[in-house]
Amino acid sequence: MFLYTIISLFLLIIFYLAGQKSTLFKKGTIILFLFFNLIYLGWRTFYTVPSISILSVLAGILLLLTEWGGFLQSFVFGILFWTDTKRNKKWLADLEILPTVDIFVATYNEPLDLLKRMIVACQLIDYPDKHLVKIYICDDGNRDEVRALCQKYGVIHVTRSDNKHAKAGNLNHALTVSNGEVVVTLDADMIPRKNFLQKTMGYFSDERVGFIQAPQAFFNDDPFQFNLFAEERIINEQDFFMRKLEEKKDHYNATMYIGSNALFKRTTLDSVNGFATGVITEDMATGMLIQAKGWETVFVNEVLAVGLAPETYKDLIKQRDRWCRGNIQVMKKWNIFTLKGLSWMQKLLYIDGIHYWFFGVYKMIFLFAPLLYLLFHIYSLQASFVDLLYFWLPAFLSSQLFFNLVSDKKRTVMWSNVYEIALAPSMAYAALSELFLKKKKKFHVTRKGVQTDQRYFLFKSSFVHIFLLLLSLISLVKILLFWIRPDLVQFNPSSLYINIFWLLYNILCISIAILVAVERPRYRSTERFPVRKHGLLDNLASFKTEVKVQDLNEFGARLSTQKSNLVDSLEHIHLTIDGYSFYGIVKWVIDKNDSAELGIQFQKVPPESYSYVISTVYSTPQKEKDNRGYGNSSLLYTFFNFLFKTEKKPESHKRLTIRERSKLTGEFLKEGTTYPFSVIDASVSGYQIKTKAKLAVGEIISLQLPNFEKPVQVEIRWQKRRVFRTYAGSKILRSTN
Repeated sequence: MFLYTIISLFLLIIFYLAGQKSTLFKKGTIILFLFFNLIYLGWRTFYTVPSISILSVLAGILLLLTEWGGFLQSFVFGILFWTDTKRNKKWLADLEILPTVDIFVATYNEPLDLLKRMIVACQLIDYPDKHLVKIYICDDGNRDEVRALCQKYGVIHVTRSDNKHAKAGNLNHALTVSNGEVVVTLDADMIPRKNFLQKTMGYFSDERVGFIQAPQAFFNDDPFQFNLFAEERIINEQDFFMRKLEEKKDHYNATMYIGSNALFKRTTLDSVNGFATGVITEDMATGMLIQAKGWETVFVNEVLAVGLAPETYKDLIKQRDRWCRGNIQVMKKWNIFTLKGLSWMQKLLYIDGIHYWFFGVYKMIFLFAPLLYLLFHIYSLQASFVDLLYFWLPAFLSSQLFFNLVSDKKRTVMWSNVYEIALAPSMAYAALSELFLKKKKKFHVTRKGVQTDQRYFLFKSSFVHIFLLLLSLISLVKILLFWIRPDLVQFNPSSLYINIFWLLYNILCISIAILVAVERPRYRSTERFPVRKHGLLDNLASFKTEVKVQDLNEFGARLSTQKSNLVDSLEHIHLTIDGYSFYGIVKWVIDKNDSAELGIQFQKVPPESYSYVISTVYSTPQKEKDNRGYGNSSLLYTFFNFLFKTEKKPESHKRLTIRERSKLTGEFLKEGTTYPFSVIDASVSGYQIKTKAKLAVGEIISLQLPNFEKPVQVEIRWQKRRVFRTYAGSKILRSTN
């Protein structure tokens, strides 16, 4: 067995190193990966199912079934990455006749600013004849303000009398009031690039093609990246599926429709009676039914639209809960094993996709297995440490190297384990309840534009992880007692060593999963994008200075200039970039010896300037950002990096602001009671105050200040309660002074 392990490790290293340049050796690595895992599981099956007690037998069988379930996923994974074939590119010019295009933007409760951004981005899409493109805002919220926005920008506002079948029903209704030959579906938070149609429409030159899918990419950091301060070290949690797995599934005509960034022939949708209904994941079901009808599908592996990933850990869990339940609903409504029209490989990939969503159950078993032994002496694995090491090490190392090889070193098995452990309790409950219970859960739309200045911990989302961590720490205490006082605590030394390693690995992953639940403040409701632009800044009077634009979005910008001592020169400003005008206020200034940095908040952006911003930061392809590299992604480095960077205020809020410290005091009336307050700092746009009164975000109060003849009306934008005092930030609504 020792010789088997040595030879296995030697072959793995040779094949892995050669596989980075050779397709043949890459396939050899896949074979070794599957072979070593199969050998390990064969050894586990015949030699390590415990027989000490009924509970041990049950625990052992459960763990073994879980490991075999994981191997089946690995087997499909290996098949997917066996071939490196690439799809030949096609362009819009490959079409003989330009078809008419209907762009459907499904919306329910998304913010108006987000919809405005989407509408302008859709209007910026390149197409030889813009008259052939119609934009439909499919508004299931039936909001008057959305209707007014559509009228302002000349796009079609579509509503219906009910919300039956949610998004699928919304899109199906839009099909009845439109007639374009090609239908594009976009989520309200997904912003198409200018070249969206240029890079996709050409594939319809093949009459067999029914729908075309582009990946979802994100311009913001997901909760794992953001909350762990790991933006530059780990990729977005969805990237591997969006960019790698979808491309591999395309080889077998099994591209999954993901709800947005997709184009359909209307005849294709007609052949399946529109978008599938009766399940939460109508997108997956629709794509599967189209393929079952014999249509070819295409995946275009380029970033052609960018959008918002869930901005909080809680929202991410809700989104994954929806996907998990939806996949299981598809399995229950359509028997994929007997669904006519799908090839055996298409069936295998769809079944594997549904099987994946039971990862929460698998991970919970792996997390509890060592605890059962260390706390209750219930064996789920009975083997000597040395024997296990001989067979487990080649299987473990082959998994690490294979995953590293096919993910272009952008994702690791250990990080995948952290992602799944973080979501495991919620996904285990979602999968089992959806599988066995009949009660249907209400559909939730993922929130967008989250903004808060507070750090908080999602205890409810991490309760199970905290419980597991406490049990793990108790287990460590028992282990220490065994070494110090073996007369008090008894363990089988061989089994103990196995479970110590297992426990420590779980503790590290659980700890990082808990850290993800520590939500960092999000001071901006929208992302800022780095740009390299020159501009001219003036204060609407005599002061002017040249500036460099460091970052930009439709709401503001960060500028730098060689001028200094700007605080007294600027309040309301006019900024010109590439001939486009922006009007706003200065929110903060950093004065240096011979230069300064400024934070600008726009208050007036003319329509042409707004289009310029959308075009610059969203619609224009950005290869550097779409294909950026990542740094040190080790779990330990991430853990300690979090500890060092977690602070009450981030660096961006340690800047010298244009707010001035104040010692003003005043009073305001609330519910018939007069409360005194003191002003901590003040600016042209608002005040930060301290008072004994309890205040709520959104509440409007009138501040009576000295030297002001009449009250200043303000809206509370944030508040913190500390030791019988409320600290609140306010925005001036109207001053009658």
